Amino acid sequence: MDVIQGLNLINSVELVVIGLCCYEFTSAIKKSKLKTKNTYMPFISMAVGIFFGVVVALIFDDRDLAKAGLVGFLVGGFVSGLFTGLKGVTGGYEKNK
Repeated sequence: MDVIQGLNLINSVELVVIGLCCYEFTSAIKKSKLKTKNTYMPFISMAVGIFFGVVVALIFDDRDLAKAGLVGFLVGGFVSGLFTGLKGVTGGYEKNK
């Protein structure tokens, strides 16, 4: 998260709010009865991050929504584990037959 603050895209309060929202919403999706594969959860989390990034930017009266969407995308990837998602989609977790 220091990378995002180092880029001066968003302040720390907005960053924490986006991170918590992404974590809670992604956890709720995992625990729900939706039939989603775990390999797609990081990408769902990134989409949720974009959404919450824009919402938080509007709440905090930030005018640059593109920056907020980028931060939400990055935070969603960090929260869910971007590496795990890419490895799952590319076949890194092959099932034993």
